[in-house]
Amino acid sequence: MPETIAAPAAAPAKPVAQAPTKTPARPDPGFLDSKTGGATAYKSGDYASALEHYTKAVSLNPNDGDALNNLGQLLARNGEPALAIPYFQKAVQLYPSVWAYRFNLAHAHGRLGDWSQAAEDYRQARNLFPDDYVTHFNLAMALHNMGDEEAAVYEFRKGAELAPLEPSFPLALGTSYEQLKRTDEAVKSYEQYLALSPSAPEADKVKARIEYLRKPA
Repeated sequence: MPETIAAPAAAPAKPVAQAPTKTPARPDPGFLDSKTGGATAYKSGDYASALEHYTKAVSLNPNDGDALNNLGQLLARNGEPALAIPYFQKAVQLYPSVWAYRFNLAHAHGRLGDWSQAAEDYRQARNLFPDDYVTHFNLAMALHNMGDEEAAVYEFRKGAELAPLEPSFPLALGTSYEQLKRTDEAVKSYEQYLALSPSAPEADKVKARIEYLRKPA
């Protein structure tokens, strides 16, 4: 909050200026370079201007990986992952060792339900940044959605080693273990989830699932 300022002593009355009838227009960030202008517009919620700036940045320098990635990110976040993919693909082609470009490409494929390609790109991202637990988790989820539960379990467990206090891992592991008919391991995973996140919105459902799995066949 702005600091409160004490009222000044009484002064001779002055005519009150008429309040403006329109809100001043937001300054156009076009005086900045296109990438910076796009970021400024995006942060202010002006997505149309951000799209214009990022598109201009790519047209001015088609081989700028950050510009390509920024435009792809904006399109993906606006619900157009199919339009974003070519920009991510070009960024990856130009700079194959940049983890973020590969990760964003994988995420866009996942948004489209292309889990096989998403898994392949997440694998590449994982190889670039093997200590990132989010990449392991997303790869595991792509494999889970493909029905490859054994591979998903491996990735969930690798991610859990990197982030042992992240409750998403035991919850997801429990689901994969159930698909593999490994009931005891599923129960242990669900119990671990509850230990890490006892007040989670899903806690009651997980408790009910544990009770169901423990019932005699």
